[in-house]
Amino acid sequence: MNRREWLKSAGKWLLGLGAFYPLYRFVTRVRYRPPVQVEVKERLEPGRYLLEHQFALFQTKNGPVAVSRRCTHLGCTVNYQEGKRIFICPCHQSRFHWDGIYISGPAKKDLPRLKVKEIEGGKGYLVEIPRGRV
Repeated sequence: MNRREWLKSAGKWLLGLGAFYPLYRFVTRVRYRPPVQVEVKERLEPGRYLLEHQFALFQTKNGPVAVSRRCTHLGCTVNYQEGKRIFICPCHQSRFHWDGIYISGPAKKDLPRLKVKEIEGGKGYLVEIPRGRV
């Protein structure tokens, strides 16, 4: 193979790879998805809580605390037991404290904490639920 033939074959390879580059960039690109904001229109008194499908909101002396209800093991929705003040995953029995701290089970991480903002005038709360990679 002489130099000219080698350059022709190398050019064909580069053109072929160049055609797939946009597809590669599309697949591997990290996209930003803004968080979902859920408005809770009731005010909780200290010691009270509110269970929603995606999160649990607790009012403490230090302010509101929101915890995701998605188990960190396989993503099942955890159930809250009021008497024991713990979350239990129905799939594999992982246990978490009311504030999301891991107790036992196959899950090894705490439940994610969510950002909570109090709406001005004491009308409720605004909970931010991240989308995409959590």
